[in-house]
Amino acid sequence: MVAAKFWELVKLDSTSKRRVEMILAAKNYFETQFTDRVELSDTAITRHLWQQIQLAEAVNTEETNLAEICLRCYISSQIYQVCLDLAIRFGNRHGFECEDLLPFVLDDQVILETSTKAKASTSSYQSLATKVLKTFDPAKGSLNTWVSRYVKQNPEIKRFLLQHGVFLVSDWALLNDTNPKELQRILTDMYHLTPGEIEQVCQLLVSYHAVYREDRLQQRLAGVTQPCQFPTSEQLTRIVNDLQSRTNRTISKEVVLSQLQATASKLRQYRIAAQGGYVSSFPYDRPEIQPIVERSQLTQVDDETTEFIRLYQKEFLESLDKAISKVVETFLDKLQRKRSNQEIAQSFVTALHLFHCLGQPMSQIAPQIGMQKQYEVTRFLKLNELRADIRQNLLLNLRDRVLDIAQQFTDFERLQRLDQQLKLILEEQISNIIQEAESEAKNPVRNQPLCSLLARRLCRYLEGRRQ
Repeated sequence: MVAAKFWELVKLDSTSKRRVEMILAAKNYFETQFTDRVELSDTAITRHLWQQIQLAEAVNTEETNLAEICLRCYISSQIYQVCLDLAIRFGNRHGFECEDLLPFVLDDQVILETSTKAKASTSSYQSLATKVLKTFDPAKGSLNTWVSRYVKQNPEIKRFLLQHGVFLVSDWALLNDTNPKELQRILTDMYHLTPGEIEQVCQLLVSYHAVYREDRLQQRLAGVTQPCQFPTSEQLTRIVNDLQSRTNRTISKEVVLSQLQATASKLRQYRIAAQGGYVSSFPYDRPEIQPIVERSQLTQVDDETTEFIRLYQKEFLESLDKAISKVVETFLDKLQRKRSNQEIAQSFVTALHLFHCLGQPMSQIAPQIGMQKQYEVTRFLKLNELRADIRQNLLLNLRDRVLDIAQQFTDFERLQRLDQQLKLILEEQISNIIQEAESEAKNPVRNQPLCSLLARRLCRYLEGRRQ
């Protein structure tokens, strides 16, 4: 907990730049409410302040107003964090920064008056923070979740993101909410796939619904409501089995996952276009290949562009897999030389698997590998160092291989220009992938596999290593 979040208001100045204003009255009030200095979670503090507002609402005291101001300060910091996360996840690839989002939602101005006076002088306008507080119910979720939902559902934010080619719905929600007939129409009208290709994709969607949608229905009947999550390994196995039983088509879980994500990418592009947003000129199966295609200046005919993308995607994943393997094995060698202990290497592999492939928190991983505290696991894994080494290895491996592919599709003069640009292009793309993994690791969905590209390929490597 960083207590200052409850008395520092994040706001925009007259030039729309972010600044932080300390509200002394809120600080003094907060310190009287939490005098014993017991370390409390943000959730516990926000619940207490919310209860103070409810208890004193009929009286309209100064204390009620100060409790509300503390929460509005906290909400302002969370609004900023949501915008920052959106910029980290999508900004580089889609051409915007956190500062571009803030004016749409960071609109609160705290008034240091009692609630009675404020009500008498307030206009009909309500800031986003005020709207959040009016609807917030601690029994239905945390304040952080409430703020995130309001920011991401803000009409101006959604419109801005659509204009930049971002549609804030998960792959799994898109697939869950699309029926096979609609998918057939989209694949025919927008992507011009052959009837055979469309039939295969639609049959996979039917199997996805038979497993994933049915599981969500059972969860709702049991009173569990949550956003669509990454499918579990067990669900993927059942999808494989359902597809085989209906079509006699046998494919692996890895291929099922890849094809589902490719279909979701097509649906995402369609939804963006249907709502007037920006859509890339080529329907990429994987968004991580978009920068290299957009900026490589390969202007051949469509079938050559398609073949280049296919070859590049294959080389990219192979290079990423090799980088992961090399870096992890190097880490293991260092551990064994340093501690002369075979078990320490196994503990490292186990911890990587539990964190990335099962989504377990560090505190839960610690006792499984003979450690006591969360920070011990963090220092042991050195994930930032691991990702940095993978990034460097991937960059070195991929550059020459992409040039070899490009020679097949472009002339010598254009290839020279590409050679000069390639390092910058790849650095940007690989940095995006690493940033996606870092952002996900900081805010994971507990006990669900991490779904960034790096995490998925790392899990693939770890599972292969265990066989």
